[in-house]
Formats: sequence, C-alpha cells, structure tokens
Amino acid sequence: MFKPSAVIENPLIGHEFRFFGHRFHILESSRDIEDGSLRFQYFAPPRAHVPEHIHTFQEERFEIVSGTLGVRVGGRWLILRSGQYAVGPPRIPHEWWNPSEHEEVCFRVGIRPGLDVEVMLETVLGLMRDGKTIGSIPRNPLQLAVLTREIGSWAYSPRLPVPVRKALFAPVILLALIGRLLGYRVRHPEYSGPEAKIR
Repeated sequence: MFKPSAVIENPLIGHEFRFFGHRFHILESSRDIEDGSLRFQYFAPPRAHVPEHIHTFQEERFEIVSGTLGVRVGGRWLILRSGQYAVGPPRIPHEWWNPSEHEEVCFRVGIRPGLDVEVMLETVLGLMRDGKTIGSIPRNPLQLAVLTREIGSWAYSPRLPVPVRKALFAPVILLALIGRLLGYRVRHPEYSGPEAKIR
C-alpha cells in the first residue's frame, strides 16, 4: 500500500551500464534538474574514442574528474584535465577520445534536454531486468530497431553523406516501423511510468 511519506526511488540512478570496456552511471535525473539535463559519470578505457557526431537538438557537456580527455568541437582541438570542461552545442560536430595508453579517464556528462535519453535508458534497464537483453542489447530485433531509430533522431555522423546515411538506415527504419505497428516502443509505462513523455 502506498504511503504518502514513501520515497519513490528511480532505479536508473546509480545503475552502471557497461559496453566494450566503457561504463557509466546516472547521477541525476533530468526530471529533477531545472534545466532538464540528464547527468551521468562516465569512465572511458585507454584509447577509447567516440567519433565525430552531431546532436540534432541536444547539448553535451563534459567535465573532467580524473585523467585526460581529448575533445574536438567545431574543428577546435582541446586537451582537458581535472576540473576543465567543454561543451558540444546542438548541430556542431564534436568527438572525444582518451589519449592515454594506460589510464582510464573519468568525466561527468550533462545531456540537455535529457529526458529522451533517460526514458530510453529506463527502457533498456527494464528490458535487462526482465531478461530480454543480451548485455544491454535487446534480444528482440524489432525492439532494438525502435530504440536504434530513436537514437538516430538525436545524433548522426557528419562523415556520412545524407544519401548514404539514408540507405544504411533504411532497413532499421523499416524494422522500427514494423516494430511500432506491433506495439514496441521507446517508452514502456512499466519501466518509465506514464508521466514520462518524449518528443
């Protein structure tokens, strides 16, 4: 029975996601921050690299906790150390990498607005807890296509010409359409709650 004084915990906060030697955990929900940022702490292994990409509407902020992070924003190269930060604005190409051969780099990231990303991560976590993933990848190809299509609406590689990008993603878009017709979604109320609305 629900008690008025009960605190509802967000299962996403503190959960650690892992992939290919990278790991991150959510620090603060976008629902709890005035500017709508989703904040998380990220650990990138030696020589990690996220290639150049463009966010269609989100800002990405990096603040270094320990180690060194290379960042290129709009053609400007930066080497960041503890306490320093950089911002990748919407529609500006940016990339980052760990230049160290031996040490991981730890940095805090803010994605603003972050609700879309948060809802997707809630869905992934819910699927993981229900045994419907391999690691953090959905087992069902239609659910995977729906989530991949969503991510593709947030960011893309400027190195791929538009016709090539459309051709490469055409199968994903088709599978995502079929998945949506069959009831697969980015947001599942049992994972995110009915109040979570994305664009």
